[in-house]
Amino acid sequence: MENRTWRALAPEAIASRSFDDELVLYNEATGSTHYLSVLGRSVMLAVLAHPSGVALETLVRRVADDSGVSLDDALAQTVERTLAELSELRLVTSTT
Repeated sequence: MENRTWRALAPEAIASRSFDDELVLYNEATGSTHYLSVLGRSVMLAVLAHPSGVALETLVRRVADDSGVSLDDALAQTVERTLAELSELRLVTSTT
């Protein structure tokens, strides 16, 4: 697991609304609306809670705690894929 630091690309431009375990985001910077799954919600809320950035390892731990699943390599890979997808949507960015 590469330990990058992740942060929201433009947190001031993101409006969100939770529905049960899911999250809808509106990104004012791009004009796009995004519907996030339970995992996407957990990851995105963790990133938004750390405006100056959060380490991948911390994100994986938080997702494991939030979802009650085991902290293992499979979860780490899933969180990394989710972050890559959020990055493609221009919601998050990473630094090494």
